[in-house]
Amino acid sequence: MLIIKDIYNLKTYLKAFRDKGYSIGYVPTMGALHEGHGSLIEKSHNDNQKTIISIFINEKQFNDTQDFEAYPRNKGDDYNFCQKHNVDIIFEPSAEEIYPKEYKSIQNSHFQNILCDEYRPGHFNGVVTVLSRLFTIIESDKVYFGEKDFQQLKIVEKLIKENFPNLKLVPVSTVRSDEGIALSSRNKKLSKKQMLDLILFQKEVVQFIANLDKKIDLIEANKKAGEFIKPYEKFDYFEFRNASNLSFEGSLSESRLFYAIYKSGVRLIDNLEF
Repeated sequence: MLIIKDIYNLKTYLKAFRDKGYSIGYVPTMGALHEGHGSLIEKSHNDNQKTIISIFINEKQFNDTQDFEAYPRNKGDDYNFCQKHNVDIIFEPSAEEIYPKEYKSIQNSHFQNILCDEYRPGHFNGVVTVLSRLFTIIESDKVYFGEKDFQQLKIVEKLIKENFPNLKLVPVSTVRSDEGIALSSRNKKLSKKQMLDLILFQKEVVQFIANLDKKIDLIEANKKAGEFIKPYEKFDYFEFRNASNLSFEGSLSESRLFYAIYKSGVRLIDNLEF
């Protein structure tokens, strides 16, 4: 396994892979790796001869400086994780390497003012900015994203369609714990009691969904969702949206339930499909 921190050397190795006819799969991350990332890596291994993972905590996508500073960092564990999962290259650039002085940020123009874009202003501008840069540098054949960050997945789908026609986006289902909790780097910041509370909340959400008539429209479904979440201590959103276009159009059977809740200042997102 190679750990490369500069673009020049990275491109040298990637060119050698391409000269040998190897297909290259790419998994972008911000580190604090867990088995959700592991599923993306394994899918890349199944699809390609070589797999590269990037570890870069992108400050541009944090709308809260404290959130950026508190984001989990465990470089040694990440290296061990990648070694265990047979990653070929870790690309771990500095901010200066990714963003030269002349580099200009990109504005996201899709799925705006809803879900996380409404509550984290500027977040997706940072996401599309860093991904545009990384996609251009790495030029992989495929790139892998989990469905837990579903709005991000839909935005990346648009970004690739409009700007990277030779890159194939591969969505991967959310990996969950035995209790049904979506694996997330932020879970590590929860106390044992907070995790138990989250598990109970998730079970109640699953039961709430199971009791709904799947034929009702999303307007009616969201009235019921509002009643369900009203007693909860702190949340940004808890709503059903059409899984294809993230609108409120269509029936419950065509939707996913999206939520963003807080546990002692830790923001946790998930989405549940039918």
